[in-house]
Amino acid sequence: MSLTRPTKDEIVAANRASWNEAADHHRAHDQYKRLLECFARPGFSMLDEVMATRLQAIGLDGKAVAQLCCNNARELLSIKNLGAARVTGFDFAEEFLAQGRELAAAGGIEAEFVQTDINAIPADYDGQFDLAVVTIGVFGWQPDLAAFFSTARRVLKPGGRLFIYEDHPILNMYDDRDTGGPPQPDESYFRSEPYRSDNGLDYWAKQDYAAKPNYWIFHKMSDVIMGLVRAGFAIEDFEEFPHNIGTREHMENQPQQLPLSYVLVGRKAG
Repeated sequence: MSLTRPTKDEIVAANRASWNEAADHHRAHDQYKRLLECFARPGFSMLDEVMATRLQAIGLDGKAVAQLCCNNARELLSIKNLGAARVTGFDFAEEFLAQGRELAAAGGIEAEFVQTDINAIPADYDGQFDLAVVTIGVFGWQPDLAAFFSTARRVLKPGGRLFIYEDHPILNMYDDRDTGGPPQPDESYFRSEPYRSDNGLDYWAKQDYAAKPNYWIFHKMSDVIMGLVRAGFAIEDFEEFPHNIGTREHMENQPQQLPLSYVLVGRKAG
């Protein structure tokens, strides 16, 4: 790694190695075993009411759906069980794609998994999808949002939609662990330097381990919204929510409630 600020390529390479390293830690948890058991049940979906309702309103029947940065593809497989005709998961971490294949096999779910840097998705997939999905903690791993949204637009058919259900970027200001008191900010919302961590990515158990470094990028809400617009999407829906969708359960139901998540939907012209 460079001794100065890492380049975008260095950030992606470091993050890929760190995520692949984390896969065995995730596989060892009861949460993964429960996912295997759940997906063995016909029609299982782990989508919460907000995500399921919004996607069904957009329409899944007969649709080709991509999940960008799919991790173990639990959302993608749920979308398939809710009626999508074809589902494809893209991710740079082969070890988590292996878990996605295991979950799909447990339920006899037909799904395609492609190992690739997200901005290097092969041109064979251009214009192939009615819907692309992004959810829970994707944008913080992206050093180049403009390239990410350009890729999303590239793989969508004319009129296709990009559905985003993400942690709210204001959470970048707060530690993700419960300190026992009201949440207190410890970072600037406007931080521009990548945040380096060597503590690992075991967000299920929230246990540190000696890990390969990874880099988290701070993006403001305006960066996301305007990135979508500049990439040629028309915004169809945007709503912020007080509920947690990731690892911030302790930040719900506060007297001064922060926004913890949001839905943003863009439609490709055509």
